[in-house]
Amino acid sequence: MMADYSKDKALFEKCITFIDEIFPGCKEMALRGINYGASWKECSTPFIIEHQGEVIAHAGVWPFTVILNGEKHKTASIHGVCVRETHRGKGYFKQLMREAIDYAEKTFQSSLLFTDKPYLYQNYPYKVMLPEYDFILNKRNQFSTKDSDLRALNLENSDDLALLHQLLTSRLPLSNLFGFYGKSANTLFILNSLRRKIFYSKKLNVMIVYEINHDTLYMKEIVVQTKIPLTEILEMIPDTFTKVVFEFCPDQFLSEKEYAAVLAKPECAVLVSNRFNFNKTCFRYPEIYSC
Repeated sequence: MMADYSKDKALFEKCITFIDEIFPGCKEMALRGINYGASWKECSTPFIIEHQGEVIAHAGVWPFTVILNGEKHKTASIHGVCVRETHRGKGYFKQLMREAIDYAEKTFQSSLLFTDKPYLYQNYPYKVMLPEYDFILNKRNQFSTKDSDLRALNLENSDDLALLHQLLTSRLPLSNLFGFYGKSANTLFILNSLRRKIFYSKKLNVMIVYEINHDTLYMKEIVVQTKIPLTEILEMIPDTFTKVVFEFCPDQFLSEKEYAAVLAKPECAVLVSNRFNFNKTCFRYPEIYSC
């Protein structure tokens, strides 16, 4: 049944403790996020089944707004779907999925979910958004750092934390084809960044999340308030790389002739409802916004 964290102070602790049994690490992430203004319980609507006062099944609905095909689109992720092992095979998974899907269909324009086991959802009204693509910058050369002031944000520092929220709140969309907007999406960004480093340049007033592996730069997120030439962003990264891969639709930064789309291998499949329609061929869901 549908529940409400705001009406039961003990419910969130019960739910997140149970979810952590199935998906280890979720509780630590959720509790850490609260310290940085990223509240799981303020975003997610829980659907639960209890037995003798304990949560034995959960499905959450996490709403957020995206820019889809150039327009704002209200969607929601059905997340944290799990049943305690001792109570499986009794229809609880099906019951909560049906309740969560009905709620999402009535409340939002579409819904989606992430899973490494798509077969579990073959009887539900979702399709797998495959293939997904990475976008490789055509220009291959040695990028040289030019007087970079890039540094990692320290979220324990109140000034850095305030800067993070200010930039996220006033940002341009990551992509006009498929970008993110609003508080719930920002909460996902922060929660999923807790195991990464978020870098900031005061000179450019830009925030980026990236990794470098074997001379390849994997750009995961670029947060800007005004458009900045991509070359300026790349040249402030004080590491050596000869190849640049964007793990999101790069239309805000590149024209189609400036990159090549190649098949990606994301860890989880993205399943979307019928009302989620992406108009272009090369789709990519940024993992930093997975839920």
